[in-house]
Amino acid sequence: MSSTLRVLTSALALALVGGSLAACGTDEPSTPSAGTSSSAAAAYPVTVTHKLGTTKLDKAPQRIVALSDADLDALLLLGIQPVGIGASVHDGGITPWAKPKLTGQPALLEPGENGVDAEQVAKLNPDLVLAGGDYYVDSEYKALSPLVPTTAYETGPFEDPWQITLRQVAKLVGKVEQGEQIIRDVEAKVAGVRTQYPALAGKTFSLSQAFEAGTIGVLRSPEDTGVKSFNSFGMELTPAVKALKSEDFAVTLSLEKIATIDADVVLVYPTEPQFKTALEANTLFKNLKAVRGGHYVPLDLVEFLSLRNPSPLSTPYFIDNVLPKVAAAAAAS
Repeated sequence: MSSTLRVLTSALALALVGGSLAACGTDEPSTPSAGTSSSAAAAYPVTVTHKLGTTKLDKAPQRIVALSDADLDALLLLGIQPVGIGASVHDGGITPWAKPKLTGQPALLEPGENGVDAEQVAKLNPDLVLAGGDYYVDSEYKALSPLVPTTAYETGPFEDPWQITLRQVAKLVGKVEQGEQIIRDVEAKVAGVRTQYPALAGKTFSLSQAFEAGTIGVLRSPEDTGVKSFNSFGMELTPAVKALKSEDFAVTLSLEKIATIDADVVLVYPTEPQFKTALEANTLFKNLKAVRGGHYVPLDLVEFLSLRNPSPLSTPYFIDNVLPKVAAAAAAS
C-alpha cells in the first residue's frame, strides 16, 4: 500500500481502530434474532458463503459480536443488540448514528495492528461474529473462525457495499425480508436526494483530506465510496481531479497545485485543527473560485466518516446532517 493510500485509508480505519476496550460487556444475551417465530426457526440451518469460506449456523444466534460499523448498523436496524462491538474513534467508541439504537452496554473491542484480540472476543461467549465489513478481517478470520462462526467480505476487505453486509447479517439472523425492506428504504432516501436538492444536479465537486502541512490528499478514483455517493446525488467529480493519474484512489498534491481541486463544491476534511487553519490561510486556497464564492465545505471527522464509511445508518445521517450544507454551497454556485 502506498503512503498516499495509507494516509487516506487511515481515516477509514480510525472508526475501527480507535476507542477503548471496556472491562466487560453486558451479561445479557443479544436480543433473539429468531427462535420465537416458527417461520424463522424453519430457516435454520443457514449458510453464508464469502471469500474466506463459509459461515454456518444451526440455530438462531443469541450472542452476537459486530466488528464493523456496517455489521453493527445492520444488526441494530434488524432489532438485535450485540454483546460486543469493534470500537470507533467517536465518543464512547460508538458512532453517533448507532448510539441512539444501542440499549445495552456491549463490550468495546479495540483492534490492534491485526484486528481484535480473539481471546477478548471469546470471553464474550458469542455464537456469531459479524466481520463482513471489517478492515482487519483477513487477520481476524484465521483466529476467530475456528472458535465461533465468523463472517467475512464477498468482494475485498472494507470493499463490500453495505447492502451485501446487510444481506449477510439478515440471512444469518433469520430476517431476510426485513433486511430487504431496510435496503429499499435507504436506497429510496438516496434516490430522493435529487428531488430534495435539485441544485446538486450536474454540479462538479472535489473531496480532499488535509493531513500534513503543505499538501492535500485528493480522492480521484471513480470507485471511491465518497465519489460514488456524490455521483448518486447527481454530482460529478471535477475534470481536473478526474484526470489525475495514479494506481491509488487518492493523490497527494502540493498546495502549489491546489487549483486542481477547484469545483462547484469543494469539500475538505482536515485531520487536525492546525491543518484547517493553515489551509484556509493559504493564499492559493483562498483564491480558488469555489472558496471566493462560498462553495467550500469543511468537514469534521464525523461528517467525513459518515460519507466514507457508508452503512444503512451512516448514509441517512450524511443526507440529513451534511448534505444540506453541500446543497447550499452548490446553490450558491
